[in-house]
This record gives sequence, structure tokens and C-alpha cells, in this order.
Amino acid sequence: MADTDEPRSNEDSKMAQSQRDLRRPAALVRTAFSSEQTLLSWIRTSLSLITFGFSITKFFYFLGERQEDVQLSAGPRRLGIALVCVGIFVLVLAIAEYVQRLRRIREQGLPKEIKSVLPLSSAVAMLVIGITALTSIILNWPL
Repeated sequence: MADTDEPRSNEDSKMAQSQRDLRRPAALVRTAFSSEQTLLSWIRTSLSLITFGFSITKFFYFLGERQEDVQLSAGPRRLGIALVCVGIFVLVLAIAEYVQRLRRIREQGLPKEIKSVLPLSSAVAMLVIGITALTSIILNWPL
């Protein structure tokens, strides 16, 4: 009876080991996808900040142009610029965190087949749009 128990326990340990070997890459892939989801959430947040700040600034700019005799304060313009700057800053931090986290996950053994360029390229495109919006606000470019 002892002879038959030992091979089973050896097979069980091999099976458990193979299951552990499969769990690690799967966990790394889930972590990488979670990191992408976090980056996309930050993109959404920064997009909201940038568009809201841009809209506030341009609204008061057009309001000031239409009513030439009314003097508007610089507060709304400053608020809009601040919101756009915060949106850009948040996006830069999110990109840096995503790249750093992905690098650490790859060092731990993320399968090389997992390549996703879309979230990072979307973030960089949003960064360019945010910088263009800030430049447009500061230089008073017409729409």
C-alpha cells in the first residue's frame, strides 16, 4: 500500500507544480491588463480636466469679445489654464507610472506575446492635444 501511495503523491506534487507554473504568467497578464485599464482611466480624467478648462477659458474669451464695454476678471482664464495644466500634469504622471509598472511586470516574466501599444499611444496623443489646447489658450488662437 505504501508503494502505491508514493507515486500518487509524486504525481500530485508535479500536477500542483505545473498548476503553479501556469498561474504566474496568467497573474502577470491580468496585472498588465489592470495597469492598462488604470492608464485609460487617467486618460479619461485628464481629458475631462483639459476640455473643461479649455471650455471655460474660451467661453469667457468669446464673452469678452462680444461685450466690449464689459470688463471681465482674469479669474476664469486662470482657472481654465490651471485645469488644463493639471490635466496635462496628471497625464504625464500616469504615463510615467504605466511605463514603470509595465517594465517591472516584464522583469517578473510577462510573456513577450503581450504587447499593447494602443493605451500608451492614446495617452501620448492626448498629451499632444492637451499641450496644443494650453498653447491655444495662452496665445489666444482663434478656433
